[in-house]
Amino acid sequence: MAATATPALRIEGLSKVFEGQRALAEVEFEVVPGEIHALLGQNGSGKSTLIKVLAGYHRPEAGASATLYGEPLALDGTPPPATAPIRFVHQDLGLIGGLGAVDNLALTGGYRGHWWLGDRREAATTRAYLRRYGLEIDVDAPVGTLSVATQAMLAILRAIKDVPADRLLLVVDEATAALPDEEIRIVFELLRELRARGGSVVYVTHRLNEVIEIADRVTVLRDGRKIATRPVAGLAHDDLAELIIGRPLEAFYSSGSAPREDVVLEVEDIAGGRCRGVSLQVHRGEVVGVTGIVGSGYESLLRLIFGGEERQAGVVKVAGEVVAPAHPWTSIAAGIAFAPGDRKRLSAVQDWSIAENITLPRLATGSGPLPWLGDRGERRDAQQWIDRLAIEPRDPAAPLSSLSGGNQQRVVIARWLRCGFKVLMLEDPTQGVDVGAKPAIYEALAAATAEGAGVLMSTSDVEEAAAVCDRVIVLVDGRVGAVLEAAEATADRIMATALSAKADDLIGADR
Repeated sequence: MAATATPALRIEGLSKVFEGQRALAEVEFEVVPGEIHALLGQNGSGKSTLIKVLAGYHRPEAGASATLYGEPLALDGTPPPATAPIRFVHQDLGLIGGLGAVDNLALTGGYRGHWWLGDRREAATTRAYLRRYGLEIDVDAPVGTLSVATQAMLAILRAIKDVPADRLLLVVDEATAALPDEEIRIVFELLRELRARGGSVVYVTHRLNEVIEIADRVTVLRDGRKIATRPVAGLAHDDLAELIIGRPLEAFYSSGSAPREDVVLEVEDIAGGRCRGVSLQVHRGEVVGVTGIVGSGYESLLRLIFGGEERQAGVVKVAGEVVAPAHPWTSIAAGIAFAPGDRKRLSAVQDWSIAENITLPRLATGSGPLPWLGDRGERRDAQQWIDRLAIEPRDPAAPLSSLSGGNQQRVVIARWLRCGFKVLMLEDPTQGVDVGAKPAIYEALAAATAEGAGVLMSTSDVEEAAAVCDRVIVLVDGRVGAVLEAAEATADRIMATALSAKADDLIGADR
């Protein structure tokens, strides 16, 4: 790490308030040239707000100031000028999968040719640039066919293409969250190369083992305030977790849970994506939460169970019966209902009416010689669910796209309640839902469990998991790190488990 009197980035007095809620409070943050500086904190700590202020997405409160290599950086709610040596790479890499590396790099930096474009010259220029950083690929191949690590490297190299390495500040915001460990190390080699050339990196992550491996210093935010900036050398995994949470970890470790009867959903050693052998059970009448830090595997577990993502191994049983093959239709037939987190793309048809969305999975009424559902019957059937879940507007013919996020989620839950499922699985059930709409969703879940169904919900909101769930399963590095009963599943304890569990501590959740 180079020593210099001029920081690569210096932020002073950074505050931001949203509708009376303080997201950042007088934060000071400094990055020196030639270092990888990790930025850590729980959800809601202010990390994302700080990055969005730097990117010009948010305007901070009066009094904030920033410099890049000694030059003022305007924090006025507009993106930094193209000449400013700051670049961003986010979790959504922003690549176009159908285009090759040549065209993806040109999206931000343009082509080499000015009057005409020569395919050979553009390809040769791109190959030469990527080769400088050790990346050898077919530059004409669609980037969607490349490994996720290669795509991440390509996004980084696109971001820094027009910035001298020794004047670079690169912000990597959860861009490695979806990468398996072996591919993260490939990206790390690129970040180390940038550091060796004098560049600086702000590395935002939830994965503490990555911080210990790659970072020189770390800054921790909590509740919008800077808690500490420390050299990483000498810090252990648990030291970082304690800084993030603010309490000694010994108070949070799980003591396990007692077995129950009446298993409605049983998952045995399911593997795929980042999950590496997850087992769990859901009982009739209970809500089980699954959570963890980004990249722990909780994000894809429900899709693996439902058959919406390719499963490498594992068995799923509903009421003791094996669900096979692993496919959405067999899951639905077995009594599993699933509401993905991406409502607009995967959970509903935006152009259809409320009634059409509610009746979509089961059109037949199951009675009479012609058991299909006519228009009047569909409206009448949907109306009772609209009234039951207090969906607004109360008009079955209203297009789903006209509803708020909370009401759209209620439509999705009404759809599956109507089908009489045995298991309801939801991804981030209140994501994008305003506070006032959440109680109705929770009431819908309570209604499902009261009728004997089991609910399995994955959530990134540990406070929601603590408040709503009878048990919380915490995933760590693709395995079960702990199973916490409701009485011990506080938000702090859930986060402590997610941050501090080690690979050799992981357990099978066979209860």
